[in-house]
Amino acid sequence: MPIQRDHHLPLAPDWECKANVDHNGIIQLADPAIAALSTGDVRPNTWMLEIRYRATSRWKLPAVTIIDRSNSQPTELFTQYFEPNETGKRLINLTGIESLDQLQLTLKHLTLERDATLLGFRNPDLASGPILIIAPHPDDAELAAFGVYSQHPKNTWIITITAGERLKRLDKQYWPGLDDSLEEASQRKGFIRAWNSATTPLLAGVPAEQLIMLGYFNDTLAALHEKPDTVVPSHSAPTLTPDAYRQWNNLSLPTDGQAQNTGENLQRDLASLLNNIKPTTIITPHPDIDPHPDHIASTRHLQSAIAHCGHSPKHLLLYANHLKSTRGFPRGPAHAGAGVWPAQASTPSSNDDKITSFPLSIETQKQKALALHSMHDLGGKPGLERQLKRKAKQLFSGAPKIKWKTYSGHDFFQTHVKSHEVFIALKFKPTRCNDPLVSALDS
Repeated sequence: MPIQRDHHLPLAPDWECKANVDHNGIIQLADPAIAALSTGDVRPNTWMLEIRYRATSRWKLPAVTIIDRSNSQPTELFTQYFEPNETGKRLINLTGIESLDQLQLTLKHLTLERDATLLGFRNPDLASGPILIIAPHPDDAELAAFGVYSQHPKNTWIITITAGERLKRLDKQYWPGLDDSLEEASQRKGFIRAWNSATTPLLAGVPAEQLIMLGYFNDTLAALHEKPDTVVPSHSAPTLTPDAYRQWNNLSLPTDGQAQNTGENLQRDLASLLNNIKPTTIITPHPDIDPHPDHIASTRHLQSAIAHCGHSPKHLLLYANHLKSTRGFPRGPAHAGAGVWPAQASTPSSNDDKITSFPLSIETQKQKALALHSMHDLGGKPGLERQLKRKAKQLFSGAPKIKWKTYSGHDFFQTHVKSHEVFIALKFKPTRCNDPLVSALDS
């Protein structure tokens, strides 16, 4: 018996329309005006079909393939996968379609209820001003938003908050035997990861002067937010200072030359950069969905910096590179469609939360895989047990073997090389002058 589990977020769509999925999988919309929206309204925006599904297998991945029937020859756009052995409410990501009245779904290993709801969300205009991406660690910007910044490279700034230097065991260093102490190996790990953050976005054309490493320490950001005036040393290299990882910055920071790992310094650097860059859009971790302590704290530090600087953004896009108690999401092999995180929020939000999704061409997806390969922390080979479990899941998934691309041993090469990047979009809501900034996150 499939497990009942609904995925739900409180959302405020710009378009909403009842729909029906007939026995051939053709989507029929109840509102003719929405069905007749032009390509100019459909293509640039995000579209989700809210529907209930029921898996028909305990192991095989339920799969929905979106087909565009607007041309003489129907075209398969992408396939989205769901949880096996489950039933409940899900969102099918339709983003990237050209029209709403010629769509068809083909199903494998699941059934769909006929009643559905089409939700549409206007995407923010990312070309309207600078984009600032907050990356708690090197590789977070690539995982969450490589497709976004590769489409707007000259308009993008990336701030990487930590060098990700922490090493818990000496035998886990990148090059076995290179360093004889945990402190030396940790410093070297931070060095190469800082270099990754300064060079990988160049593959997409982001200017070097718009790539900034703050150099604060891995797994300390929550402590820095809790006690901003307290110096917290690196866990595995206590003599380090953030200055050690700033050598490739082309923009000076207020704390250069005197940096200590404190929340006050971090927020001071962020406030200065906000005033310098004046971003229209900020992309940052979702503090309620991404459970990584550094990711939660990065966005909280950003909030504090905004409250104390002279600039606030127009748009906030929230991402989640990690999920609590969930592996392998988005489901399915590389290049599949990307759904919305498996959240079960039941209370209404005080904000106008919207989903923002951007489709990635197959070439951009391949470039994203290349960018992830350039990140040293995503290299290495999983242990034998992990390899066997992964092979078993792929074998029983029901997805064709040819679709499981082995780009690397890390799970991210399956989960994050997808045909969409997905965010929650919020608007900042500043109050009167001299009052604390009430951001969309304070709901």
